[in-house]
Amino acid sequence: MNSVMKRYFRQVLMLMFFLGFIGNIDLSMVSSVSAQDPMVYLEENYPQLTALYREELRECHAHYIFAVDVSLSMCKYEDNVKPALISFLKAVPEGDRVTIIPFATGADANRMGFDVTINRETRQTMIQMAERLYPDQKEKSGNRSKYFDTNIFAAQQAVAKSIQENPKYDVNFIFYISDMMHCPSQNIDRQFNESEMSMMKSLVRGAKNKDAQVRAFALELPKSGKPEGFILPQLQEVYREWEVELEEQFVPENAQGAIREWFETQKDKIMFMKLQAIIMRENKTNPMRVETSVDVDGNVVADVEWKAGKLYPKLTFDSTYVEDPDFRLECNDEYVGRSVVGEMKEKVKLGKIRNKNWGFHQLSDSLHINALLPVPYQDEIDRVLEGRPSPVPKTATKEDRMIWTFVLPLWLTATLLLLLILYIIGVINAAVRNSRYCFKGNVTVYDVMGIQIGEMRRIPKQPSGAILTFGKGGVPTGCRVDDAEWQFTIQKKNGNPLLVFQKPHFVWARTKGYVCTRKAQTGELNYEDKTSVKLTCGLSISEETHQVKVKLNA
Repeated sequence: MNSVMKRYFRQVLMLMFFLGFIGNIDLSMVSSVSAQDPMVYLEENYPQLTALYREELRECHAHYIFAVDVSLSMCKYEDNVKPALISFLKAVPEGDRVTIIPFATGADANRMGFDVTINRETRQTMIQMAERLYPDQKEKSGNRSKYFDTNIFAAQQAVAKSIQENPKYDVNFIFYISDMMHCPSQNIDRQFNESEMSMMKSLVRGAKNKDAQVRAFALELPKSGKPEGFILPQLQEVYREWEVELEEQFVPENAQGAIREWFETQKDKIMFMKLQAIIMRENKTNPMRVETSVDVDGNVVADVEWKAGKLYPKLTFDSTYVEDPDFRLECNDEYVGRSVVGEMKEKVKLGKIRNKNWGFHQLSDSLHINALLPVPYQDEIDRVLEGRPSPVPKTATKEDRMIWTFVLPLWLTATLLLLLILYIIGVINAAVRNSRYCFKGNVTVYDVMGIQIGEMRRIPKQPSGAILTFGKGGVPTGCRVDDAEWQFTIQKKNGNPLLVFQKPHFVWARTKGYVCTRKAQTGELNYEDKTSVKLTCGLSISEETHQVKVKLNA
């Protein structure tokens, strides 16, 4: 058994002596109680947590506050209380603090220096001081008024002050050792008045440390019945203001067995409270810091930062959602269920926010991100916390912006819409252009020498698709060439306006005789420039031909 465990072992033993101040406790009971290591209870009931925090349990120091009634009516128990207290002081581990508040008509925690942290030097001094805890016969005779009453109100004030002045202790044990007869001389057996109750509640509120564990006990010494003005219920009401239950233990005469049974329970409670204090401190896990950003398309990116603690080494993302029923968050499959061990500091693509309808929608909502802290010993934690909730890392960030909801992102939708508008404008422009792109102008026929044959013929604007005939024969539209042995036509081919860059064009084709342009019988007109076309007509290139020059005003 190591030195720390031995110290706890001695503490258990000495506490038993102390709590057995009524009557003598049989040494056989002491040996049966002290045979068990104080860690055994935790190892049997909370094995995983005990193994995880064994070192912290050894270093967890407690503050023991004893409010001891030393009034004249209680001095007869001096021979039982004082040896037990001295034995307790010998067993207190170094680093623990002991405050002894002797009270009677008044209370003064520092009257004899009974408020120290135990170490090698202070332990012996405390033992010597404890020898003078009770007034001697001369002091009682000379200061009868000082020890006549039992002023529990003054004792409670001193207890609250001691707690307030020692906030660093995670575990505090308070013991009231009295007959609980509040008997100031001016009003025997009276209850606390309204002013006293208000003052005591104010004191405990001021002394409360939400991170500390407090256990309070009222050990009532033997008495015959409870008088009309019994004040323990009022004292319990004061402690409820502290969210602490003041446990009552009535100690009748010759009840060594009952004391032993009570002490066994308290010994386990002491170790349990140390574990509870550690777990409650660790239970406040490092918060998950999240900064989210949502773009116009609803894509959510979060800057997540989290650091593991000893109790909760792993974090698992559980859910992400928005509250507004008109919106939904499609979570990234790689995000939900992801576990992080140790530390996390990165940007995470959480998913995409959508609305049930397409278009722009105003999002004014909170984005919730929840996570879990899975551990194999969660059942032990729940039992230690006794109904207090385990931490669930979560955050809610306010988002207020316009969201675009569509199958395509806004930039692509806008680009396609712009292209569509430009296309529609192009189609309209092409349709107008094609309607004006008609065959009209002056037609003149020349011989091969370039001499004009016949008169220039004015061709009016032709409707779309009109066919113009040139050469031999009479034609309603076109140009008659009497000495020509040939005939050809020119026809407009309209462009498709849906193909905005396709313009109309003109084609020619032989209908009788011989027409050749490089021996071709049909083809598109060969534009010399933007307004003129020229065809060479005849049997062959070597024969005499006519040149038809058409002046177009398209």
